[in-house]
Amino acid sequence: MIRLHVALSDLTAHGERVHSLLAEVFQKSELMITRIWFVVLSSLLLGACATSPQGRMQVAVPSSVSAVHSEMGMHLNLAAAADTPSPCAGVECRLDRAFDQRVQRLGTRLAQSAFEIYPDLTERFSQFEFVIAEKAEPGSASCATGTVVIFRGVQKLRLDEEALAFLIAREMGHVISRHHDEDSATSILFSIAAQVLFPVANLIRGSAVLIQSATAMATASSAASFVGSRIMIESYKLDQLHEADAVALDLLASLGWNRGEIADALATSTQTVGDDRWSKDLQLSARGVVRLAEN
Repeated sequence: MIRLHVALSDLTAHGERVHSLLAEVFQKSELMITRIWFVVLSSLLLGACATSPQGRMQVAVPSSVSAVHSEMGMHLNLAAAADTPSPCAGVECRLDRAFDQRVQRLGTRLAQSAFEIYPDLTERFSQFEFVIAEKAEPGSASCATGTVVIFRGVQKLRLDEEALAFLIAREMGHVISRHHDEDSATSILFSIAAQVLFPVANLIRGSAVLIQSATAMATASSAASFVGSRIMIESYKLDQLHEADAVALDLLASLGWNRGEIADALATSTQTVGDDRWSKDLQLSARGVVRLAEN
């Protein structure tokens, strides 16, 4: 009994020393993780400043980072949009091909003008790519690599040449103005901030009860990151829209279109759009172009 008691005492003491050592290790690990996040955060803040073509200061991640981040976002948006109900047939297919050719023709002309007006684009990507997505509702999207997507639903709007050219050029304007780089920077910075506020080390320190709360903590961190980044992006979204509109007008002007023609075409076209976010943005752009044409 005495020997067993002594053995148990030694085991208890040893367990306490191990627990104390693990606690110290986890504490140092937590501090190291926090320091690493702050170093990354500071590096992004100090090394990722940019200026839009209109002179607005931006925080933007490097193009290589934004290329991956924005392309993922674009594909998620496309996945969320409803597909066209069925493949085309007969006359409908001929109309689809004619629309596709219009987009490619206008896009090619606008891309040539873009690289002439903004020669530094070649440092970010080599060419624009214009894609038609088989999506039922009108819409458009783009990403930092120069991909511009026009939804099949736009075809139903029967846009004039000026209005369709403006729509394509506006998406190019978002790319040229580094808006995808800016949005990516905001999302990444908020993700890092959330990790600092909800350190990973807290999930593994202590008992099994804390380990079971890992899912809840990760969910809280992701939610905080997502909500915070969405609020921040919304705060400058209107500035981005105006900048993309301005770039679009410059591109169209270089091809011989004047603002009056573009304003008339957009005023007519936006009478038939819906009330979703994309349509409301197009209406805002149309009103802005009309005001500029009147000045």
